[in-house]
Amino acid sequence: MRKLLILSSVLLSFPLMLAAQSGIPQAAFGDETPRTTIFGGYSYLRNNSNGFNGWTGQGTFNFTPHLGVTADFSGNYRSPGSFSLLGITAGANQHLYTYLFGPTVSTSFGKTSVFAHALFGQAHSSLSAGITAPIIGGISTGVSSANAFAMEFGGGIDIGVSRHFAIRAAQLDYLRTQFNATDALATGFSSSLGNSSQNTFRYSGGLVFRF
Repeated sequence: MRKLLILSSVLLSFPLMLAAQSGIPQAAFGDETPRTTIFGGYSYLRNNSNGFNGWTGQGTFNFTPHLGVTADFSGNYRSPGSFSLLGITAGANQHLYTYLFGPTVSTSFGKTSVFAHALFGQAHSSLSAGITAPIIGGISTGVSSANAFAMEFGGGIDIGVSRHFAIRAAQLDYLRTQFNATDALATGFSSSLGNSSQNTFRYSGGLVFRF
């Protein structure tokens, strides 16, 4: 988890580092077009008939008023097959993390903006089992984990509240991961050995800070 937090901090601060080193004057962007945006919020992922809740953090640096580069970091979770008896709860926990990077195009209408992006990187899927009991607390252990290439295509709309603050009403993405059939089945991300790629859809919404 510590490594994940460090990586997310690096990804999200990357646009700010680019902004500090860029020689493009802010005036070239106009009053309503930000140089850098930072987004954080809720994420819901749908894989086959399974739903995952989680979060997304994203940073975008704009080279021009309509073209930028985005770093995206997200985590989604579900607990399939859990049960409780006499105060003891046991079950499995499935996790999916993605680390993505790529170009973003956007345009603004006053304080409101729309965008589309194509992101590429890595997905990490894992399955763990755990038990929680009174007094003892919780104990969990990893069962299986795997990494694979991932790509995401989508876009969304940011409703501006002020020059430096907006609400991301919706970001809709198609996420494709390339876990091999064995890894996908072992981590619970597929129910079939014949599936070497996974098609997933994700909704995100939350707060946007503009600089």
